[in-house]
Amino acid sequence: MEIKIPNEVMELIGKRGIKEADVKDVIETAESSNKKIVMGNRNIAKKIIGQATVYVDYELEKGLVRKHATVKSAYSHRLMLGEIVNATDKSDWVCAHCNEPALYGHVAMTYMQVTRNGPAVVCPKCKDSWVEEYLATKTLAAVEGLFEKKRA
Repeated sequence: MEIKIPNEVMELIGKRGIKEADVKDVIETAESSNKKIVMGNRNIAKKIIGQATVYVDYELEKGLVRKHATVKSAYSHRLMLGEIVNATDKSDWVCAHCNEPALYGHVAMTYMQVTRNGPAVVCPKCKDSWVEEYLATKTLAAVEGLFEKKRA
């Protein structure tokens, strides 16, 4: 598989502390396992690497010989996603693993031994969940910072 990471995305992931090798690993794992959500040719995949869950938002094109992925963004968080609490609203996402619609809902999120419910895209059939970029880079990043500050 050919994976292209545009310069502006390389700059972004560098600022977010994400390694290029990890981005490629997330995509390769998702493509071999089909554990990802899709909307047209847009894909969001995730993988736990060390203490973080790394997500990659990428577009996939199937060439004559091989697939081509173009990375649109990558982000991460350090919360552990647990059980799905509810699945309340339709989304445009589809779980590629089971080919069922993914829904907007809530999952149990744990950080530093504290668990609270938070929003996510969920697959009720596979019992898997994904956090979208706006949530991971803003709200969850703020939560992580507050918990770490309180612990210090």
